Amino acid sequence: MALPTWPAGVSYAPDLNSISDLTLIRPPIKTEMEGGNVRLRSRPGDNVGTMSQTIRLDRAQFAVLRDWIKTTLGNGTARFSMPVWFGDGFETKVCQFSEGAPKYKPVGTRRVDVMMTLRVYGV
Repeated sequence: MALPTWPAGVSYAPDLNSISDLTLIRPPIKTEMEGGNVRLRSRPGDNVGTMSQTIRLDRAQFAVLRDWIKTTLGNGTARFSMPVWFGDGFETKVCQFSEGAPKYKPVGTRRVDVMMTLRVYGV
C-alpha cells in the first residue's frame, strides 16, 4: 500500500525560528554494568531522526490538514511522506507524528499554528 502524501494545497514550510535541531539517530540502548561501567549499543536498522517544527496555516488549509490527519492517517498514527526542511532545502521523506497528532493554536482570527514533532525516516 502506498504511503499517503502531505495534502496538496497545504503549506509544509515551517517557521524557521520554530525548527528544533534534527536528531539524526535514536538514542543508543544503554546497559549499566555492575562495575559502574555503561555499555552503549546502537539500534540496528534505526535511521530515524526527530525534529519539532511549527507550520502557520490559514483556516482553509487547517481544515484540510485536520481532516487528512483524522481520516487518512487514522488520527495521526500512520506514516506519510512530506517535504522536510534540512537547512539548505526541502527533501521528501517518510514521516510520522512522534507524539500523536499535532497541537494547534489559533493566531488571530485567520491563521492557525500547527506544532508537531516528527519522526523522520531515512536521515
